[in-house]
Amino acid sequence: MRGLALAGAEMVVIPQAGVLGEWPEGLFEAEVRVAAFQHGYFAALANRVGKEEALHFAGESFVAGPDGALLKRAPRGREAVLVADCDLAEVRSAHARRHFLPDRRPDFYKRLKICD
Repeated sequence: MRGLALAGAEMVVIPQAGVLGEWPEGLFEAEVRVAAFQHGYFAALANRVGKEEALHFAGESFVAGPDGALLKRAPRGREAVLVADCDLAEVRSAHARRHFLPDRRPDFYKRLKICD
């Protein structure tokens, strides 16, 4: 996710095949919203919906803003077209783009020698 932000991504679209009850309630959404905030881009999760053999896909696709806020969510358990207004100017003014990303110290990572 960080690499996408450093490459200039303004929106990251995440295809998902999440089934009902697969994750603790709200956990995956929280992870995506935090990633949007930490990297200063819009994140759009597109989840499957409906039944397929033993699997029941949840739906509930959503879009999060670069501030981590939930912008729009599709309903649970039924097909929908999700449309969200995303002002890409918000990416340039995002907290992460102004503070987190410019203050990175990749030269320091090498000195840590965490992995070879």
